[in-house]
This record gives sequence, structure tokens and C-alpha cells, in this order.
Amino acid sequence: MRINPVLQKELKIRMRGWRAAGMIGVYLIFMALTASFAMIMSMEGYYRSTIDPELAIGSYTGLAVMQFVLISFISPALTTGAISGEREKQTLDLLLCTRMTPLSIVIGKLFASISQIVLLIIASLPIFSIVFMFGGISVIELLELFGFFIIIAITFGSIGIFYSSYFKRTTAANVLAYGTIAFLCFGTIFLTVLYLGITHDYDFKGVFPLLYANPIVGFASILWEQFRGGNMNFFPGLIIGNTTAAGYISPWIINLLFNIALSIVLMILSANKINPLKKGHRGRFFLSRRGKK
Repeated sequence: MRINPVLQKELKIRMRGWRAAGMIGVYLIFMALTASFAMIMSMEGYYRSTIDPELAIGSYTGLAVMQFVLISFISPALTTGAISGEREKQTLDLLLCTRMTPLSIVIGKLFASISQIVLLIIASLPIFSIVFMFGGISVIELLELFGFFIIIAITFGSIGIFYSSYFKRTTAANVLAYGTIAFLCFGTIFLTVLYLGITHDYDFKGVFPLLYANPIVGFASILWEQFRGGNMNFFPGLIIGNTTAAGYISPWIINLLFNIALSIVLMILSANKINPLKKGHRGRFFLSRRGKK
């Protein structure tokens, strides 16, 4: 099986030197401090003579929230300069002259950038395994959470790649990528509450359709169901945990499918944008090649 040449080259460059190891070390220190803080806060105010599963829940929640926040901030930053950086260095045309298709270039750039996030997620597994000493969380549930994190990282990375393909400057791509993620996380909640307020439909049952695209809702849903909580009304338009209802599908599963579909669409659009044979780009591409001769 042949590895994507762009992915292979980028991995060699990114993993060379001390930066990758240093980033992993700093990341694990933050995660370890978060786990320690969560355990101390759970034990504060009283003594325990037996192991309490509540310690696992507190530590697990603290680690999961910390990891979700870090993924949300790191993923776009690693991908917004993937294509625009090649333009700024004037090497994108040389890359397009190879036998690789635009889609394979986009995929290689995306997964080369996301590989660092995936490595951080896998490296944090020993810290998450601390919760097994206290019980309350199974291996399958931990793998579900890690799979959700990886899909979220790919989705946020795809957003960064998309804007990196459409804008020549990394700064503009960076701002728009974070703006889009902020809209998915907070804008969808605002629009839901605003719509339900205008229509006075405060008794809306279940999850409002727009919120299925919200990664925070998916993240909260997977944690709530892993803790085996009952129905929870977070705010109008968001009631999760109704696993006994007929036809009920967990919000995090729908959010996962939405993220996968969004990532595929964004990668295709990004490849279409940098395609030198696309109408309107063909002339500029051949003129740039002629100028280099």
C-alpha cells in the first residue's frame, strides 16, 4: 500500500526534531495537572475509606473537557496555513505539477496536520486510564470518546483547510476558521433560543434540529449518556438522555455523522478550488508555468 507522498513528506518534517516531543510533553503535563486537580476537588472536604466511582466521574469529565477545548483551539491553527502557506512560498504550482490529484494533495495536507492532534489524543490514553482504578467508566466508553475527539479534530481541520484553499493569506483563513467553529459551537445555540423565543415554543421536546450540528451538544450528549443520566433539559430545544423513547437516536451519533459528511464536502470543495484545470484557473496556471521556464 502506497502512502500519500504529501502525507509522508509532511510527517517526516513535522516529527523531526524536538518540537513534536516537546508539544506532547507539555500537553501531557496539562492533562496530568487537570486530572490531579479534578481528583483533589472531588476529595475536598471529607475523607474516604473506600474507593468512590465519583472520583472517576470527576476526573474523567475534567480530562474530557480539557481535551475537547485543546482540540478545538489547536486543530484549525495547524491546518489554516496548509494551502495558503504553499501559496505564500510560491510552491503550490510546483505541487500541482506532480502526478498527484488535487484531492490527494488536500487529504495529505489535512491528515499530516491532524496527525499531531491524533498523536496527542493517543498519548493521553494512559492518563485517562487512571479512571479505571475507581470504576464507573468502561473501555468501550473511553474508545467512543476518543473516536469522537478524532472526528472532531478532522472536522475542525477540514474547516481550516477549506479556508486555506480559498484565501491567499493564512491570517484571513485563520480568522474565518475560528469564526466558523464559534458559530457551530455558540451561534447555533443562539439561533435556537432566538427562534424558540420568537415562536414562544418553550415546551419543545427533544433536540432542536439545528443543534445536531453543534459539537458541544454532541460532546455533552456522549458524556451524559456515559454517566447513565436521565432526561436533562439544558435549555429550551435541548433535552438529551431520553434513551427509552421510540426512535430516539443519541445526539452525539447524529453530530458524528454530520461532522463526517461536512469534512468530506469541505475536502472536495478545497480540492476543486486548487484544481489547475478548473475553468478560470487554467490560464493562470499555464501562464505561471511558462513564466518559470
